[in-house]
Amino acid sequence: MKRIILAVAMMVSTAAFATTVGLSTHPFTMNKSVVTTEFNSYLSSGDGMGITAKYFQRVSNKLNVDAGFGVTDGDRANRLFAGADYELFPDYGRQPRVSIKSLLETNEVDGDRINSLGFAPTLSKGFSIYGKEAFPFVALPMSVGLNTNEGTYETITALSAGITGRLPVRGFESLVGNIETNFNLRNSYTALVMGLSMPLQ
Repeated sequence: MKRIILAVAMMVSTAAFATTVGLSTHPFTMNKSVVTTEFNSYLSSGDGMGITAKYFQRVSNKLNVDAGFGVTDGDRANRLFAGADYELFPDYGRQPRVSIKSLLETNEVDGDRINSLGFAPTLSKGFSIYGKEAFPFVALPMSVGLNTNEGTYETITALSAGITGRLPVRGFESLVGNIETNFNLRNSYTALVMGLSMPLQ
């Protein structure tokens, strides 16, 4: 297990904040608050490494919200974002969880301020892997980005996939880990993110 964690950490360190889904699909208990730190790696379109801090709140059995900020050493200097994930169908039997996440974000990219608004249809499903629960997901984030410096806009589409789950490490079972990848489909970027979250009592 230690080798797997080390290998993932090395992959992330080679390339920075790009989570779209994050913990939105993880089945936390009601009214649970969570703080997250993520190490982010952009692999294209302004590559660089960075870190993100995020706050997550489960509002109801159908609604989760999150917000945060991040910095990176690449062309994407800083980022502020917020999102709200609403469950349309629960994870039940063979049926996956289906939700839609609204996205609001402002980025500084290569000296320009880009404000974007969008949504991400998301599918997720809980599984038991070697007796441990894991929750893989896939999403299709779509948004419109406005360059406030140039007064232009563009449509943005990506494919996000990842997994969340409690850490299978003795003494750290209360922590939740997440890994997420972002693949460029249109005017987006390719990135890899690894996060560690602590639920608050």
